[in-house]
Amino acid sequence: MSCFSKKEVDSLLPAGEKPELRIVLLGKVRVGKSFSGNTILGDELFHSKPGLSPVTKTCQKEMRKINNQNVVVVDTPGLLSTDQTEEEIVRKIKKSIKLAKPGPHVFVIVMSVRDKYTKKVEDMVKTICDTFGKNTMDYTMVLFTHGEELKDTIEDFIILNENLHKLIGSCEYGYHVFDKRPEQVPELLKKINDKVQEAEGSYYTPEMLQEAETALQQTVH
Repeated sequence: MSCFSKKEVDSLLPAGEKPELRIVLLGKVRVGKSFSGNTILGDELFHSKPGLSPVTKTCQKEMRKINNQNVVVVDTPGLLSTDQTEEEIVRKIKKSIKLAKPGPHVFVIVMSVRDKYTKKVEDMVKTICDTFGKNTMDYTMVLFTHGEELKDTIEDFIILNENLHKLIGSCEYGYHVFDKRPEQVPELLKKINDKVQEAEGSYYTPEMLQEAETALQQTVH
């Protein structure tokens, strides 16, 4: 526990400096997680290339200063991989909490508008919720990639699938679209910052992960 309240911590920052923002990217293989991380930070920091095999094998943390704010992004290995078991991937993904210490402000589940929201993807979201526990959705946003390929609006795309619509409804941080507009990143960071402020700076903690692990063990036994 910090000895300072959030307001006191904020007042310790240099004038004009915003509190650090910590983001963890989650999702299945080949949806553009690493690409999204590079887009957010405005630099080629995460290894990203078109293809079918997963590129990200371990969690990777990168940081850049954007508009007087340190923005931390942690990329994670993709779920639904044929190269590794779900257990192996989940074990690696959990390390993202330590990398984003003292804890991420938001989990960003990356999805591509090219993909249908299938039962498999639904199960993947359940795996994420089981891994991080009952608090997961309080800290979650969905980020859609390839938005420029949408024929209709993103709202139409979401409404067409009842389960996707339900998922978005449960995400405290809502959704955002990357569609190659210059303002796509400033808009995303504003959305996240506004929600963090609304939540008085709260973030997902290692204690929450510990609780989730305990709860999961109890349901297994």
